[in-house]
Amino acid sequence: MKIAIIGAGNVGNALGTAWANRGHQIMFGVRNPDDPKYASLSSVETNEFATAAADVVVLCTPWQSTRAAVQGCGDLSGKVLIDCTNPLTPDIEALEVGFDNSGAEEVAKWAPGARVCKAMNQIGAGMMDAPRLPGQPVMFVCGDDDDAKAVTAGLVGELGFETVDVGDLTLARLLEPYGLLWIHLALRRGLGTNFGFGLLRGQS
Repeated sequence: MKIAIIGAGNVGNALGTAWANRGHQIMFGVRNPDDPKYASLSSVETNEFATAAADVVVLCTPWQSTRAAVQGCGDLSGKVLIDCTNPLTPDIEALEVGFDNSGAEEVAKWAPGARVCKAMNQIGAGMMDAPRLPGQPVMFVCGDDDDAKAVTAGLVGELGFETVDVGDLTLARLLEPYGLLWIHLALRRGLGTNFGFGLLRGQS
């Protein structure tokens, strides 16, 4: 599968490397591909060029630059767009949107026609590729398009996660605070970044 990774920070690098190792064709999209800091990347282009031929677009940008990044991708109509962002305030203490809106819904407004799904926002970059944990970690997924969610769940499942479809894109209003909880526990409550959430089921 051809995957465009928008953003080449920790999350983008982690996901791009993980999926490349599983045989997918990865191209990173960034604002300035000639910047020397991207020299180590095997394939880096502008956002628009990277997304043009991609089957799936994965959004991995800091929230404050997300709108410009999405709008720099050009026409995303029909594309599966996996939103891995959390709409964090600059001090990463809170969310800029919530309750009656979500970052994912904003992304959908900025990318009309894209098939937006929320995923991979509920764990840190260092735990995104086959995390070594006592049990299988869970990754919740939401979106309005069932086929796009199936593609998203398949890619996330390749990384070692149990995927659970929680519903339509408005459910990102739950998943983004859930992502903030992971960040709070990791950075403010001393858990560090070597953990994930799991789903335990009782015996029937």
